[in-house]
Order: sequence, then C-alpha cells, then structure tokens
Amino acid sequence: MKRIIRKQSPEEQAARADFASMLDSQSSIDTYRKGFDPGEQVKGVVLSIGDEYVILDVSAKREGLLPLADVTCADGSLRCKVGDTVDMVFQGMQNGAFIFSSRLSASTDVERSLADAFARQMPVEGTVEKEITGGYEVVVNGQRAFCPYSQINLFRQDGVTYVGEKFDFLISEYGKDERGQNLIVSRRALLEKEREQQRKDLQEDLYVGMIATGKVTRLVDFGAFVELGGAEGLIPLREISWERGIKPEDVLKVGDTVDVAILSLDWENNRISLSLRGAKADPFDEAVSKFTVGTTFTGKITKVENFGAFAQLVPGVEGLIPISKLGRGRRLVSAREAVKEGQEILLKVESVDPEKRRFGLAPVDERIQALQPGELAVGATVEGIVESIQPFGVFVRLSEEKTGLLHISETDLPKGGNSLAKLEATFPLDSKIQVMVKGLDGGRISLTLPSKWQKDAQAAEDEMDVSRWLSENKETNGSFGSLGDALSQLKL
Repeated sequence: MKRIIRKQSPEEQAARADFASMLDSQSSIDTYRKGFDPGEQVKGVVLSIGDEYVILDVSAKREGLLPLADVTCADGSLRCKVGDTVDMVFQGMQNGAFIFSSRLSASTDVERSLADAFARQMPVEGTVEKEITGGYEVVVNGQRAFCPYSQINLFRQDGVTYVGEKFDFLISEYGKDERGQNLIVSRRALLEKEREQQRKDLQEDLYVGMIATGKVTRLVDFGAFVELGGAEGLIPLREISWERGIKPEDVLKVGDTVDVAILSLDWENNRISLSLRGAKADPFDEAVSKFTVGTTFTGKITKVENFGAFAQLVPGVEGLIPISKLGRGRRLVSAREAVKEGQEILLKVESVDPEKRRFGLAPVDERIQALQPGELAVGATVEGIVESIQPFGVFVRLSEEKTGLLHISETDLPKGGNSLAKLEATFPLDSKIQVMVKGLDGGRISLTLPSKWQKDAQAAEDEMDVSRWLSENKETNGSFGSLGDALSQLKL
C-alpha cells in the first residue's frame, strides 16, 4: 500500500517552527521532561496532523505522537485541529518518540472495545476492588478482570496495599473459554515498558562518582535496593552506614527518598552498585580535626577481639585499644578479660594515621591522671601506683608520662625463694605506694622505699663516724685500738 504524504498547511508549519524555536532555547530545554509514567494523563498541544499520527508538544525533549484513529470520528472528521489542547494517556516509546493514546475508561467519550485495547496493547484504567486467591480483582470499564500478584507491580512488596487504588493496565489475556469471559490484566507489563525507556535515558545520565536520588524499594539482609527511575541499584550492607553493626532497617525503610553515590555501573549485567554513606560527609575527617594526639574522651567499646578492643570516637569512626594497653601490667589472653562491649571508659588518643584511617587509643586511669609528682629530684618522696611486677623489681607509675623502677634490692624482702611471688604479695598490682627518688639517669628513674632510704642513710652516717674516729686516733700508742673502742664512741 502506497503511503500518502500530506502537505502541511501554513498553520502547521508555523506551529512546528514555534516548537523548534523553543527547543533551541537552552533555558526551555532545561525545564522539559525526560519521560512519563505509564498511564499518566498528559495534555498536549497539536503541532501538526499527519496521515498516521497527530504530532504534539507535550513539554518534553521529544515530540508526542497520538494515533490519528484516536481523534477520528465515525464519519471520518477529526475531533481536533492544530493549536488545540488534547487529553491523552502515555503508552510507551517508539523509535525515540513518546506514544500516547486516548484513555479507555468509563469516562471516555470514545467507545472502544476491550478486544481493541488488547489487540493494540493500549493502556486501560482499572480500579483494584479486592484481594482474592492468587491476586486482585480489578474493575476495567465496568468488567471484572484478574491481576496476579506478580503483575501488580515490578516486584512484590510486603505490607503494600493496592485495594481501592486506580492504575493503568495492559490486557494480557482476553477472550472466552469454558469458564466464561477471560480478562487478565497486568500493571507490571506497562511499568516494564516505561522502565526500559527510562533505563536507556539513565545510561546517558548516570556516571560513576555522581550523587543520584532514588527511592528505597526493598530491604534485604545484605543491603537495600533503590529505584533510580528506570533501573534498580543495590546499596551493599557495608555502604549503608559508616557505623559498625548497622542493619538496613536501622537506617532505611521502604519508600524513603535517598541520595546515593554511584560506585559502579554494569549495564550489560544490569548491576548498579550504590553507596548511601558515600553521599554523606566522611566522619573520619571530623574525627581527625576533633581528636588530636593527647586528647582524652569517654568512648564506648563497640567490639572486643583477642588482640584488643575498638571504641567509638564519633559515629562511624573507631579506634583500637591494643591488648597491651588494657592489662595494666597483667598479661591478658584476650581483651575480653578487661573490657566488654557497650562499656564506657576514659581514653586517650595516642596516634592518628590519616592515610590508613586509624586511631590508636589507650585507657586513662583517673588515679594516674590525678598524680602530681612535680619536678622530680633525688631524695624526693612521691606517691605512685604499682603498674607492673617483674622478678627483678616493681615498675611504679609516677605520672601519665613517667614510670620508675623499684629494684628488688631496694626492698626489705629476704633473699631466696620465688622473688616474683614475694613482690606480688608485698606490692599488689594497681595499689598505691610511697617511694623516694634514688637516681635520675637520663630517662631512667630508680626508686627506693623511704624505710630503705633511712636505713641506708643511717648506715652511711655510722660508717662516717667510724672513719672519723679511726682517723683521729690512728697514732694513739702506735695502734688504732680495738673495734670495741671505736664502737664505744658512737652514739647509737
């Protein structure tokens, strides 16, 4: 059949020229729509009338096409002219153009059979009346139809109510069988058509690294699915939050509108990876500026391992307390011997590694924090806390920065036996103790007990007295005299 090309009238040419002029304006293009929802009611302005389609301005970047048959009366006359505004329903895409049709509903002024809608795959409006076995009963143009559960939406959503809602459907089965009238409709088929075109548009618009807006459609154990307007992406569990141990339902719910960062795009395999936390500010930057080395704060233990414990600085940022910092001199097999999850303790930042995103922490003993030894000098008496016990002596914490050694020889403990056991029994771990500074050698501080210091001082004084007496009497009768003579002169 030879196609007849109809010459455009001056009015049609002027309308198309005006439309082209609007498209040339970037400011106008920016406000135009990229697409429509299946079954969406749209108003369009007639630009021209061809032999197959009415061409329309639908305020979009593409023209709209309405089949000529939809505006042709029974006598062959047209129900519209160039410049008229017509009401339509969006059906889908065809060769890059938006295809519209007259809506088939109880309110339409054009009678069209359901068989015609089925044959042409034209959207029909229906109301979901009730839920029945296997799906929903839908009333379409006064007739009852069946929509299976799987065809009411792109995917099944628990808790979503459709009864009482009006949707547009495609007729997937129409006719009669041994059971009578057979009318089956699908909303999903209509949504998939639109989704496919939106997906093509998305391929042009999305790129890795951009922030996009979508709607949460499903929550699963391993993450959350987000609809981006034509394609669905997955936020893996690790990308939902910067915090540890967060479940999808702790942060999101179905229907939420969220901003997500595009991590990867695999259109061939229909896989889009998204990040919710990536669309937000990195809390590590906040932590680095707030928690410098030496900062003390109260932190909550979030996780305990054999090698140490993790504590939260800010939501989403944790630091490690090594097991060596938790024992207070005791040898621990596991950090669980010292702390438990949920416990709050006073901590100090000992190191920050921005490159590896690591904070090194250590617990702060408030008793040690309260120690004020002042300027240490030989002979000074100070108070300390027993920090560690070794077979050769006791390490005593004098301040947050300084520790001294009380050697076993500086105690009154008898020789022999198990020296470690004797030290532990005499100087309990974490107990307070008074000591005197015996020597300062660079960074090393040697300590002694006040009683030992006094005994040593008395012994030294006695020795000096003996030496003095012997020196004064060494020429008497040509002899030094007896030891008894010397000792008799001492004041004991």
